[in-house]
Amino acid sequence: MNDSSRKDKKIDESIAGQSATLFLADDDSLAGLVLSHGIKVRDFILLSFLSDQGSMDMVRLARVVGIELAKAERGLERLSAAGLVLRDPKSAHTDMQMMVTLTGRGQDVANRITDQLPS
Repeated sequence: MNDSSRKDKKIDESIAGQSATLFLADDDSLAGLVLSHGIKVRDFILLSFLSDQGSMDMVRLARVVGIELAKAERGLERLSAAGLVLRDPKSAHTDMQMMVTLTGRGQDVANRITDQLPS
């Protein structure tokens, strides 16, 4: 297996990859599942990337997810208020370089949602 196919396999098995597959199939079960945990679907995308990839700064996260920085920032504010992510202002030269990390509760919620995703 070459590096490219290994990377594709890892993406397909990730929370974000599974989520994308469900959305592409027009299956709205993910939306209901995510909402049952008190999270907006668009915020779950941020949560899932942090779960898959680990801590990252807000600019990189917005780029990886493919959304505008302002939208990522609003989602992260909601996730932070819910106690699911930590934004570390000490890690940044500017606000946008602030590192974002899942809390233990955030990882637990991401894992519970993943465990409930249909195979």
